[in-house]
Amino acid sequence: MNPVLVLAVLAGVAIALQTSVNAVAQKALGLPVLVAISGATTGVVGLLVALLTSAPAELPGRAAGYAVVSGVLGAFIVGSIAFAAAQGGVARTLALVIGSQLLVGVVADRLGLFGLELQEFGYVRLLGIALIVAGGLLLVRD
Repeated sequence: MNPVLVLAVLAGVAIALQTSVNAVAQKALGLPVLVAISGATTGVVGLLVALLTSAPAELPGRAAGYAVVSGVLGAFIVGSIAFAAAQGGVARTLALVIGSQLLVGVVADRLGLFGLELQEFGYVRLLGIALIVAGGLLLVRD
């Protein structure tokens, strides 16, 4: 089995579990920002451990900017998903998150945003995305 596919599936499982835990935490803590701060704090501790246990690397000037933007986006993502899942359910929230990720991901791949390698997509890939989005819309319906 392709290890990249296995890793992607495991990441999906982790996201669903994290969303459930964050939804419960958001209800207990009250404010989505507290869940985001909690996640960011854990991330910083993990980063410090990684930095202290690995060989120092030279970082180009853009790397720090990318890291800051990524961190801000990560905090927003965690807080937003926790709040949405606590209010509307995990499956509904993830359906909307996944659908929007796919749509933006296709555009990012096609345009090669941020210097990523250009990815072509054809009718089969477009049909796959349409089916996933349609499934997500079915989950969102009341």
